[in-house]
Amino acid sequence: MQMSPLKIVLLCIFLSFMSPRVSLAQDSTYTNPVGNISGIGDPFVLKHDGQYYMYCTSEASRGFKVWQSADLVNWTEKGLAFDNGYPGNGWGTGDFWAPEVIFYDGLFHMIYSTRATDGKLKICLAKSPYALGPFVNIKNPLLDSALTCIDGDFLIDDDGTPYLYYSKDCSDNIINGKHVSQIYVQQLTPHSLEATGKPILCIQPNQAWEHPQAEWQWNEGPFALKHNGKYYLMYSANYFANADYAIGYAVADSPFGPWEKYSGNPVLAKDLSIGVSGPGHNSVTRSPDDTEMFVVYHTHTNPDSPSGDRQPNIDRMYFHEDTLKIIGPTRSPQPMPSNDSTSIIRFIKVKAQTKFTLQQNQPNPFNAQTVIRFFIPEAGWVVIDIFDSLGKKVAFYSEHVDSAGEYQYHFNATSLPSGVYYYQIHFKGRILRKKMVQIR
Repeated sequence: MQMSPLKIVLLCIFLSFMSPRVSLAQDSTYTNPVGNISGIGDPFVLKHDGQYYMYCTSEASRGFKVWQSADLVNWTEKGLAFDNGYPGNGWGTGDFWAPEVIFYDGLFHMIYSTRATDGKLKICLAKSPYALGPFVNIKNPLLDSALTCIDGDFLIDDDGTPYLYYSKDCSDNIINGKHVSQIYVQQLTPHSLEATGKPILCIQPNQAWEHPQAEWQWNEGPFALKHNGKYYLMYSANYFANADYAIGYAVADSPFGPWEKYSGNPVLAKDLSIGVSGPGHNSVTRSPDDTEMFVVYHTHTNPDSPSGDRQPNIDRMYFHEDTLKIIGPTRSPQPMPSNDSTSIIRFIKVKAQTKFTLQQNQPNPFNAQTVIRFFIPEAGWVVIDIFDSLGKKVAFYSEHVDSAGEYQYHFNATSLPSGVYYYQIHFKGRILRKKMVQIR
């Protein structure tokens, strides 16, 4: 049957109203926790060949599940990456915890914790030609068989030397009558990944937020990385099933230390007002275009009843000079990783003023990119919203700034058409707003 031009037009109008309408702001945001995943802990994310793979404490009696993602936000479960029932994997008896996977020498290597037949927790090593597995044991245990240890983390230094960071578990590590978990480092031989030399103590609970006088104390979940020639050791403290579980970090000039804990620890902690309990045991990865760093961590699924049931979260992380910063924890919509409209708020200078002010963007009119400057009189959260001429939010960004000063935000509007836009800054209950024009 042939339709008249009028009927075709009417049908197109009808279909346009029936089609789902999704705004740019919705398309370009995510909200924690991500992936609609629960019942996990200790998330580790590996980025490889444009895909993300997340390994978690997930099947504690059997092994580890793996999830796959293209954007770090939407995850698909892919089954068991490590199965204790797989031939060659029957060494552990249970308590399969904290897997981490690196791509090394052309193979994927998984380090994990499990309980041995002697009842002690130990670190083991498995490998696979595929990121999704199956992983097969190659070293059981990896370290001294008399050692009770968990939470292994690899650092491959610039010269190719591998190091292993791990936690002596407080269940068996008793110091002056107290159960204390401490983080150690041990050098490994290249390629074979055999332990060599002596284990060296990195850190132990000694800051007030870590409750160093308690009968049970924790420094665990190490994640080491290198930035501008310095070594950063991120870790978690306090009991994992407590709301006070949180993340801190220490810095050193050598992979062996000595390590100095950041005086502003913890850098990621609970915020029960937004439903965040026990953020901890993190890894770090990069956005799809490698321009942004993200910290991956777990929080309690039920913040009113903390337990081993946890969910994965991601938040932006960056370095301000030598200080590690995390923009979080968040529960509000955040720009997607590598979102065109995303730019970290950058400090410019201190000014002798006390008033919250907003300047006209420069240039204005602009073609694709412009800079928004504003002055913040004290530390606090800054929220930037951008609307089109119809009042639809097309972009936004939020960040906690640590001090008074003048700041700038680079807005990238390459995905937006020409037109009139409005930008506004929220700060401690106050809102300032201005108009800008894009001409393409």
